[in-house]
Amino acid sequence: MGYMVGADTEIPELPKVDLSGLYMKGSDEKIWTAARSKIAEALETYGGFEVIYSEVSSELRNKLLGLVVPGMFNMPAVNKLSEAQELPYHGFWFSKLGFPFLAIQLINPNSRVDVQEYAEIIWPKGNDFFSNTVLNYAKHMHELINMIHRMILENLGLEDHYDSHMKSLAYSIRFSNYYKNEFDNGTNLALPSHKDPNFVSIICPHGVEGLEVEAAGATGGEWIRTNTMTNLFIVLVGEAFKAWSNGRLHAPNHRVKLKNETERRYAVIFSTLPSATNDTVNAPEELIDEQHPLLFKAFKYYDYVKFRFSEEGEKTDDALKAYCGA
Repeated sequence: MGYMVGADTEIPELPKVDLSGLYMKGSDEKIWTAARSKIAEALETYGGFEVIYSEVSSELRNKLLGLVVPGMFNMPAVNKLSEAQELPYHGFWFSKLGFPFLAIQLINPNSRVDVQEYAEIIWPKGNDFFSNTVLNYAKHMHELINMIHRMILENLGLEDHYDSHMKSLAYSIRFSNYYKNEFDNGTNLALPSHKDPNFVSIICPHGVEGLEVEAAGATGGEWIRTNTMTNLFIVLVGEAFKAWSNGRLHAPNHRVKLKNETERRYAVIFSTLPSATNDTVNAPEELIDEQHPLLFKAFKYYDYVKFRFSEEGEKTDDALKAYCGA
């Protein structure tokens, strides 16, 4: 973890890794290995890092978060989607009772057909600007998140598992809106502390700070505030990867806390998660030995999600351990 010097004190920051110019094929081996090592250390210690990735232009980012997302949440159709939720966190619509937060999710954001059908739900005649912007952004995120998965598996010595691992995954994009809460008690907390249940999330904020990650092992609740640089994204590991890696990767608590009650924050989250037809999460045998006994029994991801967001699951300090701890 690095530190940013403030007016009176040093403010902790997540590690930064520059993946600009790196690709799945043809990358300089020394640069790839150095970046991979930084990611390994960051994920084992903090469960996340900030990635610099200049392949996404500031123009594309501004189109997505400055025009597409705000326009979407202003559409009348969006206000009628509250009954469209089929599965917590992975439903078309997601909100958190008592908190000023709304999210809309699209599975398979790299499919033009799916993106256009999605646009037609919100805009009666569709929206080519929305579709083209989302597809362009998803193309870059698909490359980036696949690269991160490959580096993680290489660090675990499981590069031979890469193809089968990636075939078992699905991709999603979530558009999030954090806004003023007229009933706020002064905390400005838009989304409470939680862990993501999926594999990896890449979060793209737009100008307004707010995402905070809890420092691993913190006893006093030390929170690391993330940055909002134009070429920077925040990468977080979810519980599925923690279980799959037999605890070698840390899934961090994180929250969204706005600076004041008048702020509105938009973000786009691109994620990997188990596919609906292959959702068993099971640690590979290579990661289980005397020094690393099995921590989590094999489980069905979507059954876990239902538990994770149930009343019982919400009450537990560690839902994953409560559900499938070995």
